[in-house]
Amino acid sequence: MAGPRTYLPMLATAAESLPTGDGWVFEVKWDGFRTIARSSRDGRPTLSSRRGQHLTERFAEVATALPRATANRDCVLDGEVCALDARARPSFSLLQQGRGRVVYLVFDVLELDGEPLLALPLAERRARLQELLTAHDDVVRLSETFDDGEALLDVVVAQELEGVVAKRTHSRYRPGTRSRHRLKVKARRREDLVVAGWVRGDGARERLGSLVLARR
Repeated sequence: MAGPRTYLPMLATAAESLPTGDGWVFEVKWDGFRTIARSSRDGRPTLSSRRGQHLTERFAEVATALPRATANRDCVLDGEVCALDARARPSFSLLQQGRGRVVYLVFDVLELDGEPLLALPLAERRARLQELLTAHDDVVRLSETFDDGEALLDVVVAQELEGVVAKRTHSRYRPGTRSRHRLKVKARRREDLVVAGWVRGDGARERLGSLVLARR
């Protein structure tokens, strides 16, 4: 008898700006551990990293919450395990230290009740996911999507979050591949500064080591 299917995460391509036009949805780029989670009626929930490393023991609170959040249905989820700081913002530093409130922010469902969903368009997979995560669990949460990417990016910059991911609504899930159907844009914080001078460097950068900047 064949064992359970294994999945590697579908990856996003870095971009300088968000795409425009119809057929895109946008969500926060979470700062945590990309995690594939499997929950089943008969077995113990398991968590694995994007490279297949076991994370079940490390994030035991997520594994414990999965059956409750998914109404004990068989499913494979894709999301990000994050540690929240005092302002409820993901902090990778806290996650590495084993501190903060740990949550699993889910943005895709790859398999449901033994049926692979990879060939379905993202919009349909998201609809299945929203129906699945009906318990509104404190640990396992739905990662919300938005239609206005630029407005979301403004909020992300203001909240000092990592960035925004844009996804094609008609795209299928391609495990282990980096696709142009998923684009990630980092939040860039801008500020007007005055160039006050420069400092001589060393070696190849002897003529100009660094600039001295000042705020007005």
